[in-house]
Amino acid sequence: MPATLRIHPSIGIARLGNSPSSFYIAPESGGALPIECDENGIPSVPPTTVSSFKDDEGRIRRQAARFRVYVYDEDDPDGRELEIGAEITIRDARSGQLRTVRVDDVSWTVYLANKKASWYEFQQTNGEHGYDPSHPLRNADIVNAEERQRLIIDPGPRTVHYGDPKQRRASFSASGDPTQTFPPPSIVPNAIASLGDLLCTQVEKHSRLLVLGGHGNSGSMKSSFGNPKIEEYANNDGWFDDTSDGQVKASITCTLLKINGVAVLPGTGQSPVAVDDPAWVIVGYPRYAPQIVDIITMDDLLYDLSIRNFAYAPYIYGIPPFDGAQHPPLFNDDMAAWRASAVWNREYRPYFWADIWPILQRPFRYQFLMDKDPTVGGDPHEIGPGGAFDPAQLSVAPYEGEDPVARENRATMRQLLYEALRKQGRENDLYAPPTTHLVDKPILFAMPLLCGDNPIDNVAPSKFLRLTDTMLFLLRQWAEGTFVDEKSEAIEPAIAGGEGAALDRGVLGSVLGGSFCPGGETSWIMRNPAIFSAPYRIRHTAAQAGALSQPAVVQAGDGLPASLARGLEPGDITKYSGVPWQADFNECTTQDIDVTYRDWNELWPGSTGDPVQTTQHLTYWWPAHRPDWVATSNGQKPWSPTAVTNAGDLAMVTLWATRGFVLTDPTDSTGQSFILTETD
Repeated sequence: MPATLRIHPSIGIARLGNSPSSFYIAPESGGALPIECDENGIPSVPPTTVSSFKDDEGRIRRQAARFRVYVYDEDDPDGRELEIGAEITIRDARSGQLRTVRVDDVSWTVYLANKKASWYEFQQTNGEHGYDPSHPLRNADIVNAEERQRLIIDPGPRTVHYGDPKQRRASFSASGDPTQTFPPPSIVPNAIASLGDLLCTQVEKHSRLLVLGGHGNSGSMKSSFGNPKIEEYANNDGWFDDTSDGQVKASITCTLLKINGVAVLPGTGQSPVAVDDPAWVIVGYPRYAPQIVDIITMDDLLYDLSIRNFAYAPYIYGIPPFDGAQHPPLFNDDMAAWRASAVWNREYRPYFWADIWPILQRPFRYQFLMDKDPTVGGDPHEIGPGGAFDPAQLSVAPYEGEDPVARENRATMRQLLYEALRKQGRENDLYAPPTTHLVDKPILFAMPLLCGDNPIDNVAPSKFLRLTDTMLFLLRQWAEGTFVDEKSEAIEPAIAGGEGAALDRGVLGSVLGGSFCPGGETSWIMRNPAIFSAPYRIRHTAAQAGALSQPAVVQAGDGLPASLARGLEPGDITKYSGVPWQADFNECTTQDIDVTYRDWNELWPGSTGDPVQTTQHLTYWWPAHRPDWVATSNGQKPWSPTAVTNAGDLAMVTLWATRGFVLTDPTDSTGQSFILTETD
């Protein structure tokens, strides 16, 4: 069969930093530290992880997103990394002929942009399924079409390849090209004249691309008395920042060797071959607690979306019978019909250590990022022996001959933890339904106890975060005893899809996948199936420098904005986020959430007897990105001196680069404690 060429990871993550030259490579699994490299992007042998996130002068280093090309053919159906000098067989798109070629070089083309200032105002979940004609724009006072186009930071695409030493680097900087659009150089406090850089490397015959984002610059073009100022968390007219996102493409320069298996004359020409499946890159803020995994990661989100919309794992969610085959309608046929018929496989047995434990252990580490009340008297998420999250007990699957009392105790532990989880449709409930497993405490907080997509108002509210449907299904199977302890049974779970798919998922394990208000590196646009051409792969559309599209009113139809089906341009992911990013980042500490309860008497014995009561509950946003309280050698202290006010938001525009990173405490031999490092 002819080869298919794909870029992995399908979505790469770069991060801002104000160090002019020092950088590292993004981690390729959730909770892992980034990969150290030299100034040319070459990792050490063997690879080492980053121990310092700042350079010698205390400036934050940038994170590079690393991309590779993989070949999928009959020799390697799960893929192998493309080698320079290797022979591969491809099918010519025009003639249909099979062509055997020698790979000479890889040419990489990346197009980054920032559309925030030209986009609609962010208003919680309003707009997720289409924008009303009356929805306001950012910078609405700018009505001239040419001037509004200049609100987009658009440096145009850049191309690099390794074969020519002069073409191994490129910059997304202002060059005087009339198609470029950048903010006025007078914006304060920081001008923006670049969105980052590209670097092509070659390691052991593998061509690899590194994408470096901006330097964390944000500024306002308003110069009247009292400016610059920030007036709210998401929409600040006149402001720009240098986060970005965009398309990553590649083509193969090659020499033609055979046509349909027959050798051709030496020197016969061959046009560059485009890689079949391109990728995307997103440039976000620094990850200040890189080893602490989010309760819901972007991988969790896209795994769930892919399973339920693209038949990504039909043995988990699909059309019965679940006998290992994918039953009609097949993936390439009518997916709408497939979605209408697909169900969860209630016989599926998740692996405890691969599927369940990574979810259960995450809350334990949040204690190192939040205000720790010494009166609590212990950690309810204790993972040590005897704790409610003791893996020695939770990992034991029911087995023949098991002691009946031990079996019942373990089943009770599993059921209690599952019953405490916030389920579908209960995003606005503070408490879980009464449980039969703790008679002395009939009410438990529903977990996770974190802010949802809209805890701010009561228009389409989503007060609290909940796990994805797939996460809840896997945990239900486990709670019911339908799971496998792969360690005790000496089973090594396979990586579905090979190394390339593992990169797709691993990179996104360090990206926020919930609480989209507007969110972390991305917003709720990422859970929309319409933007994907395949699992984990964002659909591209043609993009022309200087002519990137402006907002157009899109009515909600079929639950999805119809215009998204054409694909995305550069800047179409991060445009939903707050501007400047530091404003939302500063305010995403805690939220005082108003919660109105139905049937109050049933939920909380001893209440005043009112049928409905309103209360407030202080809830955290996403502390694994923006810590609140952190451990130091002298006890806990606030991670940032900025107040959660508009003045604090403005201060964060520059103070972000002085904040420390929360890393494993070197004095703790268990590796389970975390402490503030590299702080002022």
